[in-house]
Amino acid sequence: MNDHRIVLMGCAQSAGAAIQELQDRGQPLPDYVEWVRLPCGSSLDELHILRAFESGADRVMVLACYDGACRSVNGNRWAEKRVEAARAILEEVGIPGWRLAFQQVAPTMAADVLQWIADFEAAQPPAQDAPDQGAENEA
Repeated sequence: MNDHRIVLMGCAQSAGAAIQELQDRGQPLPDYVEWVRLPCGSSLDELHILRAFESGADRVMVLACYDGACRSVNGNRWAEKRVEAARAILEEVGIPGWRLAFQQVAPTMAADVLQWIADFEAAQPPAQDAPDQGAENEA
């Protein structure tokens, strides 16, 4: 059983197509992953991310088109900027920024999406975010 709830948000044109390909192949997203389809990466707002954490997500991953492949021209860049802004807010309130990820994706990258999810789920906090275990041994 997985302890992590991951919210996966992404552009319908790129990430949505990759996820649909997974479903068509009989490979659904893991049970601990909630998919939130956005019309475009540019429609992502920092509040989408913050609300995902507020509703109990342990981690959030945002998927947007590659540079030059976005139908809205710069939607992927707006999404990445909003992820960075949300990361700063999360860190300000004590939520480690590594729990928020951004990836560029193409519609043909279904297998990559599954691997990114597995890697993100298995990720451990960087050393500076991990609880101080040395303090226990000093007493």
